Amino acid sequence: MYRIVPLLFVCILLSAGCLAADEPRAEAAVSLIAPAAPIPIFDGRATYFGIIGEETPQIRANYSMGCVSIAPGNATPPHRLVGTTELVYVLAGAAEVRCGNETITAGEGETVLLPEGVLQSIASAGDTELRYITVIQPPFTAGIEVSGDGLDVISAGTGCAPLVVADPREGIEWSLESGVAVYTLLNPVLMNETVVPIGYSLAYAELLPGGYLGYDGINGSSDLLYVIEGEIEVVTPDGESIRVPAGSAAYVLPDQVKETRNGADSTTRLLSFIDPAWTPEKTVLFE
Repeated sequence: MYRIVPLLFVCILLSAGCLAADEPRAEAAVSLIAPAAPIPIFDGRATYFGIIGEETPQIRANYSMGCVSIAPGNATPPHRLVGTTELVYVLAGAAEVRCGNETITAGEGETVLLPEGVLQSIASAGDTELRYITVIQPPFTAGIEVSGDGLDVISAGTGCAPLVVADPREGIEWSLESGVAVYTLLNPVLMNETVVPIGYSLAYAELLPGGYLGYDGINGSSDLLYVIEGEIEVVTPDGESIRVPAGSAAYVLPDQVKETRNGADSTTRLLSFIDPAWTPEKTVLFE
């Protein structure tokens, strides 16, 4: 009789989720993501700080994301990413990006989208360290990267030209209310006159001191808010709140209602990655 009671207690705990050792951990409605510990890549020519990917198994995203730093004079070796696009957003320094037979130089705030399978490399072109956000969709795995002897065997995808957004303020402007300006940089749905070979959308936002984006939810799409400069506070209607400093991100689940506030005394700049891509009718506003 005394053995049955502990067993019943364990069963009750398991059914309540208290001892779910074999069950996957549920995603939080809003998660604070700090960059992972740096790891050398490309034989030490660059350093990678993971944001979304193997470092965040609790988050089910359709892309991988990280921050790459390259010292002046260094470059990634020529390589191809098979069946996968790579987006580069320059945070600091200057990037010399080779894309097939074309080479472009991108400075701070510029976005470069590299098509799948293209022969590519990225060099630090200035006198200071190059830092950039890299987003790969579908997510990066070691099997998609081809270099060395395999470069000539694998051909590029349907298009080899990079897609470049030179100034984040040249995107589609959406709001100047509440001390906030939002610009769409890349969106495969809204930019139907241009082939944008990604499933997510990218927007750039500036929040003045005291600026905020009121409570809203995005139906069916997650939102990752990466803070370039300053700090934001993300608040949910039930009182949950996280502060996100520069260099970190907030990951918001699909359909989750939240308010985004500038948590700094100066202008905060951030990137918003919405997956699947944002459209106006997806946003539901709440008073």
